[in-house]
Amino acid sequence: MAAPRKDSSEPVYCLRILGNADVPVRRFYLEAGRTYVVGSASDAEIRLPTSGVSRRHACLEVLDDGGGVIEDLGSRNGTWVGERRVQRAALAGTERLSFGSLTAELIVLDPTLAGIAIASAGRVADARAAFHPPPAGGTAGPPVPDRTNPSTIGLSLEERLTRSLGPLLRRHSAGGVAVAQELVVAMLAELPIERMEIVHDGREGAVVAAAGGSEVERPADSEATLGSWRICFWGPIAPRTAQLRPILELALEMLSVDGAEPVAATPEAGVTEHVAPPAPASLAPAMRRLYRRVAKVARGQVPILIHGESGSGKEVLASFIHRASPRRDEPFLALNCAALPRELLEAELFGIERGVATGVDARRGLLQQASGGTLFLDEIGDMAPETQAKVLRALGERKVYRVGGRAGVGVDVRFVAATHRNLEQRIEEGSFRQDLYHRLAAHVARIPPLRERREDVALLAGHFFVRELERAGVASPGLTRGALGALCEYAWPGNVRELILEIAQAVLLLDPGEPLGLEHLSERVRSALDLDAPPPLTLDAHLRRAERQAISAALAASGGDAARAIDQLGVSRSTFYRKLKELGLETGD
Repeated sequence: MAAPRKDSSEPVYCLRILGNADVPVRRFYLEAGRTYVVGSASDAEIRLPTSGVSRRHACLEVLDDGGGVIEDLGSRNGTWVGERRVQRAALAGTERLSFGSLTAELIVLDPTLAGIAIASAGRVADARAAFHPPPAGGTAGPPVPDRTNPSTIGLSLEERLTRSLGPLLRRHSAGGVAVAQELVVAMLAELPIERMEIVHDGREGAVVAAAGGSEVERPADSEATLGSWRICFWGPIAPRTAQLRPILELALEMLSVDGAEPVAATPEAGVTEHVAPPAPASLAPAMRRLYRRVAKVARGQVPILIHGESGSGKEVLASFIHRASPRRDEPFLALNCAALPRELLEAELFGIERGVATGVDARRGLLQQASGGTLFLDEIGDMAPETQAKVLRALGERKVYRVGGRAGVGVDVRFVAATHRNLEQRIEEGSFRQDLYHRLAAHVARIPPLRERREDVALLAGHFFVRELERAGVASPGLTRGALGALCEYAWPGNVRELILEIAQAVLLLDPGEPLGLEHLSERVRSALDLDAPPPLTLDAHLRRAERQAISAALAASGGDAARAIDQLGVSRSTFYRKLKELGLETGD
């Protein structure tokens, strides 16, 4: 019998159907406190449309304490637990079940691994509908997304909408307030409200906004207050008024001006106001510092060199630099210098004159096409020395010479270059020009690899998981703790690009309504999780790992001398030896 569970919304069992010609292998996740009908009927929660399974074959009840009961519902071919046919039987632990000729495994889930760690925003209701159809006689309608479910950045849909539109709408002039009011009313009209009124206590009866359908003459179903404003609701959303607080705050901010011009800073004449674009979400201090510094440098015109391993997000940073610069409204073009041989690379960069080769027409290069904007040269360290000299000339003269041409063409381009190579070492080897390096590296930005900012793995995994669900059209409750633990433990030599591909392939393996678990990840990622260690994503697990690393490093630095290691660690002798025993470490003393 499984241990009692604190959260009955998480699955306790997984019923894995072994499959036959009619029913593919698939999994059903069973939650505590629920009863599931197994059968071939369309209204069965666990539908097995195959011969030998009755329309209502059996029911599986998962008790609140995590135990289970299976009961045959008068099926023709019987319900089996192991090798015995049963009418009603208790289930404890993993069992082999049979419904007629169809065999299944009932697997007890480890709550530390199977519990949902990251829910898929707006997809929970869809996922549950995929394997919990409406009961017999019920009306099957389109699933309603759960807007209160937190996204990977911890914000509901309304909050994200509010934060996105608020700063934009505040910048409108008086004429734009009317547009803002229309936008707010349209947003509110999308909610299941029969009618809503926003009234200021000081002006009793003055309706500022109303949204929804028929005008019903009855007392409000619910009321909420925000400051000196009173909000009255009619309709089914009334019991959930707290969820609307963010969007209502935006509504009041926009509508309470009542036609007055919002207060906004007015830039001086001839000065264009520009707010730096939001940096990608990150929990890593190094990444936040990087984007803050780069946003400041982007306001100028100096070239920027980005250092980072393959797949770490160099082009994302380059695009951010362009959007944070005065050139943001001009072209942003990118070229991978390692992807083309020297002749083709020069033609792409500088352009080519007509007649250089048979059938060749004149063509502008990327330096001309990006004039006024930003040119991003990725993997600049792989550029041939001859091409390096021509790029240096373009930087110095602000002119380009097309392949086969003699006349220079003026260009105005901001250079952003990137490489994963050690350019100082390549300069010493003679394969990269030192003068070009100093031209490109007016400011150097280093992107830390993903293994140095593991706190971002969960954030990125959740973001890519939701995105891949949308692309694949798959419904899933979320990422399990076990899967997220393995993702956080893995070293990611391919960085963010490898993480994206891992999540994409895992999503494609999901059955409808199935959470993404350990079994969907590749073997190389699963192997990073030590299942014999304490449960992943717990504070104890991380503390033990940190203690082991610190003590091991101190012992290595002291040559195994316990006394010196104790001094380095700053702990007492008794604590040191107690930790050695707990962690299974040894000292040379």
